[in-house]
Amino acid sequence: MSAIAKALSHIKYVIPREILQIVFINRLQKMNLRPVSIDDSILNQVIRPRVLMDCNLVGGQEVYVSLDGIPQERTNDYTVVIHIPKTRTDGRTINSVLNITMTDPTRLSSYATTALCGATPLLLMGQSVMDALGPVPITSTAYVQLIAENTIMVRDSIILPANSYLRCVLAMDENLSHIQLRSYPAFCKFVEFAVKSYIFQQYTVQMDVAELMGGHNLGRIKEIIDSYSDAEENYQDYLLNTMQKVLFMNDETSFSRWIKGIVSTQR
Repeated sequence: MSAIAKALSHIKYVIPREILQIVFINRLQKMNLRPVSIDDSILNQVIRPRVLMDCNLVGGQEVYVSLDGIPQERTNDYTVVIHIPKTRTDGRTINSVLNITMTDPTRLSSYATTALCGATPLLLMGQSVMDALGPVPITSTAYVQLIAENTIMVRDSIILPANSYLRCVLAMDENLSHIQLRSYPAFCKFVEFAVKSYIFQQYTVQMDVAELMGGHNLGRIKEIIDSYSDAEENYQDYLLNTMQKVLFMNDETSFSRWIKGIVSTQR
């Protein structure tokens, strides 16, 4: 079961089905050309346009993208523009870029050259002495920014070799497949606040109109929906104080780098 499927199941236990039917089916019935289920309506009205977008604002997946074989457009001596095809990012959009890492293939100490040449320890030792007399090699640059969808601009005088890698944060896939099972309860609570906020914002005025114009007494339904008045505030607080941490810990690469940084500073 995916995180979204679990959240949709959770919603039906905390919000009366009659309210879900009124808000997500009956209210939108005239706009729907074909019948839809409550799950599909919640997915299209709340989860995809809001929950997934907000999760991408505070989370994502840190990955390394190979730049090998991608054309580089050099606009001047210090600027390179690279458009990264989505085949390199599993069809996802790049949310932010961190740095570009590279290795020098001309040095015998590099892994690829060592594997190809079968360099001996003595040869490596001699090459290390020669490398020590030369300038410090540049292995990365942080002068990189995202200028368009999956398009980066590098402002540096270095020439990017073929074996370069972009360290970036990708948007999460639509199924949130990287969220671990133990994080499902936190995500379900987040979706619960989002759905309650949507119900209150979209239907509370219509309830008043029904009472004024038609004389309908909504009774218990109105009481329940009025109790969702603080759902938006809870949603915003939960996003920044809980979901941001949950999504960060579910990103294995970012969380591992953070743990290593803490351990190294405490030694």
